[in-house]
Amino acid sequence: MRIGMSFDEYVELRLNPPAGSGPVFQTAAEQEREQMFPMSLASAANHLRSRGYDCRPPMLDLLIQNGVVSPADRDAWMQADVDAAAEHFEDAQIFVPYAAMCQAFGCRYADFLRPLREAAEQASMEYGRHVPADDQYFVMHREPSRGVTDDEGNLIGIEPAKISFTLCDDIKERLERGEEV
Repeated sequence: MRIGMSFDEYVELRLNPPAGSGPVFQTAAEQEREQMFPMSLASAANHLRSRGYDCRPPMLDLLIQNGVVSPADRDAWMQADVDAAAEHFEDAQIFVPYAAMCQAFGCRYADFLRPLREAAEQASMEYGRHVPADDQYFVMHREPSRGVTDDEGNLIGIEPAKISFTLCDDIKERLERGEEV
């Protein structure tokens, strides 16, 4: 099971505006996606971190030196170069702490970020004020992953853990009083 996010998941969860945003925000997100590449080495490292990989610029320099990736220029990373680096980090299991937590929980990083974003959007709509998609405002719930068996009881796969979020009581109280969070 892949832990870090694919490029498409990154676009969905980090780049696209929240549900209900106007067409201007959608257009801006599309333009940002179109202008992402080529990336500088530092931007590629930051992008990979946001996808769940514990990457720093010197690590990308090492990948170039070792022939893992071959960008046209050190500061001209195309999507294929970034995705190749992501595959390397995935294979080596080099994750940011939250992605490593997801690995331990039996889910993917996107399976953590997606319900967090949805919970923040729902709370923002419910209370009429912005609630950040930040796990410090929510209680995380995890339904453990389960083994999937065939008719004879043989393990044939693992069903990923399901993550959900509810507002922390103190945050909910602040929102009910009309305070900013």
